Amino acid sequence: MMTHYQERFGYRSFLMTACCWALFGLLGASSLRADPDPVKRDASGFDPVAQRDSSSDIALLERLSNAYSAIADEVQPSVVSIKAMTINEEVNDELKRMFGDENLQPIPMTGTGSGFIIDDAGYIVTNNHVVEDAGRVQVTLQDGRDFLAEVIGTDKMTDIAVIKISADDLKPCRLGDSDAMRVGNIVLAIGSPFKFGNSVSQGIISAVGRSNVDVKIDYKGWLQTDAPINPGNSGGPLINTRAEVIGMSVAIATESGGYQGVGFAIPSNVIRRIADTLKRGKKVVRGYLGVALRPVNRAVAEAYGLDAAYGALIQGIIDESEDAPAVKAGMQPDDIILKVDDRRVRDVEDLQDLVAQMPPGTKARFNIWRHKRSKVVTVEIGKQPLNFSTQTSRFDPSSQDESDTKEPGSISNSEKPEDKIQSEMGAEYVERLGIYAATLTPELRKRFRTRSEVETGAIITLVDPLGEGFAADLRRGFVIQAVNDDEIESIGDLKRTLENLKDARSARMEVQDGRGVGRVVVRLR
Repeated sequence: MMTHYQERFGYRSFLMTACCWALFGLLGASSLRADPDPVKRDASGFDPVAQRDSSSDIALLERLSNAYSAIADEVQPSVVSIKAMTINEEVNDELKRMFGDENLQPIPMTGTGSGFIIDDAGYIVTNNHVVEDAGRVQVTLQDGRDFLAEVIGTDKMTDIAVIKISADDLKPCRLGDSDAMRVGNIVLAIGSPFKFGNSVSQGIISAVGRSNVDVKIDYKGWLQTDAPINPGNSGGPLINTRAEVIGMSVAIATESGGYQGVGFAIPSNVIRRIADTLKRGKKVVRGYLGVALRPVNRAVAEAYGLDAAYGALIQGIIDESEDAPAVKAGMQPDDIILKVDDRRVRDVEDLQDLVAQMPPGTKARFNIWRHKRSKVVTVEIGKQPLNFSTQTSRFDPSSQDESDTKEPGSISNSEKPEDKIQSEMGAEYVERLGIYAATLTPELRKRFRTRSEVETGAIITLVDPLGEGFAADLRRGFVIQAVNDDEIESIGDLKRTLENLKDARSARMEVQDGRGVGRVVVRLR
């Protein structure tokens, strides 16, 4: 049954949509209308029909403007400004040293952000990074009242925190369904940018399920918006045209430090699930598989015999204990996980979210692709370790320490390969991969700091940044140990194997990347 509150905003949402379409229609009709009959103009040239059209257009704009105001008025009392203070010992020690005064008064570091009230008991949701390590958290309501807040719980992996104040006459907001949001939907962002409390900005949903954002937060799947978001907006709500919170501002993509049209918000469905756990004073417990994953793109799908690019490739087993979920289920490197309980896996992030939401002990059916055949295995989901990070469970060549392998460098865009240097290392150019490689020797192992347990293979000594190897994340210092199902023990093995694949468009490779075994798929020239 719809409440009066819901009816009112449901009607406003309908009215605003109708106004927009009517406005576009009127503007279009006005631009296409032929010049009025001169007979209908008065002596001064005044056109009463055009005047009526203009008045109607303005009325529609006013209704639309008032609808925005009504939505903002409904949510603003639920939005708070947050000041978080902490003592940075390193900074204060440096100040004491600079001024030569060991008794110098310590100065707190102050950060600001936003949040929103979620119930009458005084619970407030904000970002973890707003209140992390804070010794004092102060909350200011829209009506000007100030309160000290208690940090109830935080979840760093989603950047969500719950704090609590003791106050009367609070107005909690409503959480909407973020899964219902579509690209193009109108949204408002409310927060305290640059300490200007309860500021409102407007935009649309630019994208949904955005995960490829370079920040150290494990679980994303964020909403992207062009509503202006700036420093201080963090933790503030993103609301839809029904005055429901469908997201929480968390980050921006910027080169200037401020708004440049790309902002991100944590979906409300994630907020609801995490906040409910934190409110009860509990830690968030997540499911765990124990594998390292790699995306499945078109090249990977083709190399493994899949008709379409989806799922997540197991590049290695990171937990090899007998009780580890993947080990017990018989999962293997090179398996591609396609479905979980008959739900199609879109990509790596989708699988990580699915597994994380499963309570430990859950038994789930995994459809995997192995040796170009579909197979079903039952997995008992484990409990995620405390030190786990989704970042380390993905193959990421950028984490390779380039300082350890400083020479000989990469092939320049404007220079030819340094044949002499490579020749001295016994390296040969592999044109189909765009790399120099050599048979692994004790000298090269020492030079590239290869792990002692890596005994054989073809070590990459130089990578053309415009070549196929670089595009497939091959880097110098990596040791190629297998191509497709053929073992590689030397540079000769590598070249012969590639020669036998002269008609192939791509190849699977097993490499040692400095941390363990990795798997890549390379397009062949």
